[in-house]
Amino acid sequence: MSNGMRTLTPAIAANFASIAYEANNINNLQLTDYYTELKSGFSFESNAISGVSGSILERLFKHKTTFGCIAKGKTGPFKGDFVIAFRGTDRKRDVVTDLHCGVSTCSNGQPVHAGFNHTFNSIKQQLEYYFLQNAKQTTSGLKVHIVGHSLGGALANLAANWLKNRFKAKVKLYTFGAPRVGYPSFALKTVTSTNNEIYRCIHAGDPVPLVPVWPFVHTENEYILHGAPSITAKAHSMTAFTPGYLHTASGFSNYKAINKGKESRLNKQVKLDYDKRLQATPTTRWARIIGEAIITHLHQSGKLHAIQADISNTLTVYDKIARVLADSIDISTSHAADVKGILGHILAFCGAPFKAIELSYRFVRNTLSLMLSTLTKMANLALKAS
Repeated sequence: MSNGMRTLTPAIAANFASIAYEANNINNLQLTDYYTELKSGFSFESNAISGVSGSILERLFKHKTTFGCIAKGKTGPFKGDFVIAFRGTDRKRDVVTDLHCGVSTCSNGQPVHAGFNHTFNSIKQQLEYYFLQNAKQTTSGLKVHIVGHSLGGALANLAANWLKNRFKAKVKLYTFGAPRVGYPSFALKTVTSTNNEIYRCIHAGDPVPLVPVWPFVHTENEYILHGAPSITAKAHSMTAFTPGYLHTASGFSNYKAINKGKESRLNKQVKLDYDKRLQATPTTRWARIIGEAIITHLHQSGKLHAIQADISNTLTVYDKIARVLADSIDISTSHAADVKGILGHILAFCGAPFKAIELSYRFVRNTLSLMLSTLTKMANLALKAS
């Protein structure tokens, strides 16, 4: 226990993440197995959370869709606590929300994914109204658990920061297969906002937590519910049996029992040898290693901070990364070898290990684009399959 709040068990959090998909109809919600698991300890509000998806067409027509629900602890260890549950992708129009890659400033002033931020801003007024009413009824301050799967995990991150800033709420954050939401400064603020009460759960083979790629980052600590490393679309599912986040999370009584990992920053220096490029395979492990090698090179070139601080848009950021890598080729033989190693491993990861390397800006930019498109396709397949 911390801040006077108990922590939702992995099973309770996963049931909330699952029930968010049923929130468009309170009667349907009450017929689910998730409701059966939660109804003894929580009551559900009759009004669902709705908002506008982040695609251009959805913004233009202002189509509202249901994004989740709110519950309140009515008895037991969570009495008086609130739970916000956000769903992930549910319709084709949400896929653009998940992967749209602009940058905007969120409620705490930090750069975040523009599509996620737009959707959260369309939801915020409802949360404002709800918690203004309920804040008056609490004597010990608002205590809010925020849960989400996939896109819902991104919205949960934004909600945690906003509730802390707006209501000084005590917040705990639980996500399953969430994408990266913001730049390093946002991840750091999220840790502060939640007092480091973040339970970011992943399956090792889930491609969605790999996107958007750096300079978007996760909070560092993660809980690995399923360790198979090969990237597969079904690893993103919330409720499918194999592996399915609900299924794997329900196998643990608490978070201490779950294997932990970390999203690397600059904890280690990574250099890649071109001659060993065939070791790179389409796994989450190699996606991370390649990212770490790029960050290592940017750090050693003295360009890391400037690129990390660039919030104009991600395409511009990747252009600048390509320019740094290309410029490094002319500086020294060792720099050229580093860049060649990175490019060779990217091509192997993407299934083209024997493509001839050209040490030019255009080739570097095209190879980075290939890596981005490969990861995005994997994530899109997972989102559609889930």
